[in-house]
Parts: sequence; C-alpha cells; structure tokens
Amino acid sequence: MAWAPGTRRETLLTLGVSPAMHIGVEIGAANNPIIPAHIGTCRYVDYMTTEQLRERLADYPYRDSLVAIDYVWSGSGSLVDRIGADRFDYAIASHVIEHVPNPVGWFSGIYEALKPGARFNLAIPDRRFTFDICAPESSLGEFVEAALLNYERPSARQVFDCCYYGKAIEPGNRWSDKLDVQSVPAFTGDIAPALALQQAREAIQGRYFDSHCWVFTPDSFLRVLRGLCLVGMFPFELVDFHPTIEDEFEFFLCLERPLEALAADALLARQIARIDFFEKAIEERNRRSRLLIET
Repeated sequence: MAWAPGTRRETLLTLGVSPAMHIGVEIGAANNPIIPAHIGTCRYVDYMTTEQLRERLADYPYRDSLVAIDYVWSGSGSLVDRIGADRFDYAIASHVIEHVPNPVGWFSGIYEALKPGARFNLAIPDRRFTFDICAPESSLGEFVEAALLNYERPSARQVFDCCYYGKAIEPGNRWSDKLDVQSVPAFTGDIAPALALQQAREAIQGRYFDSHCWVFTPDSFLRVLRGLCLVGMFPFELVDFHPTIEDEFEFFLCLERPLEALAADALLARQIARIDFFEKAIEERNRRSRLLIET
C-alpha cells in the first residue's frame, strides 16, 4: 500500500524511510505507531508484552488499541539477542528516550540491530514546554553513570526527580499562557516531596516507576551528544536535527549507522562536524525567535 507522511511530524520521523521497501522497528509505539502495521513491515519493541502493558495501563483509554509487541526489551543489554537474525532498515522512537534508564546502552542495542546505512529517527520532548519545565537538565556525567552501572530500570534519583519536579502544565501551553513557572502546582500536588521520596525508596527495592529519566532542550541534548562522542560512547552519525518550533513542544533528530566501518578518529571528526553545524544553526535561529524563554 502506498504511504506518504501527512504531517511535518510524520515527515521528520520517517526521514530515509520507505515503508513499501524497508523493514523497520518502532520502539514504544503504544497505540499510535508512526507507521501502522498494515503499512509495510514494521516490528514493535517495548519493555513489556502487550498483555503486561494493558495490565499496567488499566486506566489508559486506548489500552485496547496498543500495538502487538514483537520483541520485549528493557533498553539495556543486547537487542540482537531478542530479535534473532533480523536486521532493520530503520528505527523510530517518539518520546521514548526520556523514559530509558540507560540511553548509552539503548543506542548501542539499536545500532547493532540496524543495517549499515540505516536511519534512526527520534522525537524528544523539550523541557521548556512540558511538565519537566522546572527539572534540572540532564548531564553527560549522569549518562556515563547510567551506562557504567548498567541501569535496567529507573534509578532512585531518576524516579525522585521526575516526581519532585513535575509540574501540572499541558504540553505546549507555555506558548500561549503567561505563567509564573515557580507558582505552577506540582503534577502530583502538595504531596509531591513526600511521594518522590517514597517512590525513590521503592525504586531501590526494585519497583519499576515509568519516569522521565532525562530532561533536555535541543541545545542541552546536543551538548550531551558531543560529550558522548568525545568519550567514545555514541556510535551513530547525526544526519539531521530540527529544534523545537513555535507552538510545539518537541524536537527531532535523524541518526544513521555509518554505511562503512570507520576508524574511531574519523567517526569522531564527522560526528563533531555535524554537531558544530547544528549548534550554530540553533544559535542563529534562537536570536530571531520566541524560543529565548527564560525558565
């Protein structure tokens, strides 16, 4: 069946993707996959089976419309071990990375499951326009710590921060609402401090809390990405990057598994050159936009 993206969002999440020709994988599609199962061949990955997700999302209005999960993967460890001989022409992850306890391991697992030259397209929420508006931006050191300790579930710190800092605002509302950020109530109300501590304690005991483990703006994400490249913990090349536009609350990037094997220094030079390019483009764009919002 012929398919073409109908929105800017679909276009940016399917760069380099031809559903009629390619076999792909989408991570965390829930009930709203970018490429539905009846359009070409796309496999679905999540951290639980479909039945387990339905049980966990008992109050979710679209729980009966969740995609059928083909592979269960926590985002840590080998994805190849789960999928067997399959290798994919593309991967898509919309609003997933912020939930992943260990993004370095996540990127590595997806890289190994892709063919050389395959694309990996992501949508990432911009903290300035979501309930993470007051949360501290994630650091390179936190990424490295999560990788070295091989987090397989949200850590106590990740769970605590998500609950403690979460604010009761709708995505994107800050564009139209004049609000005093500090006066916005917590997402969980007055009990947020006590609840955050309770959840952190339970997380140490092994309970899984689906949390925003990571918080970014387009600029801060590129800074972390640069650091990961410099310490040799990022295997992809950055092909394209689209920062948050006015009246939206997310940014997009397109990654590629290099078509040919590259020496470490050659890969690093190409990675840094692309990051430099997009950082300069964002700096210039910010000078001329409403995105210079102080938080």
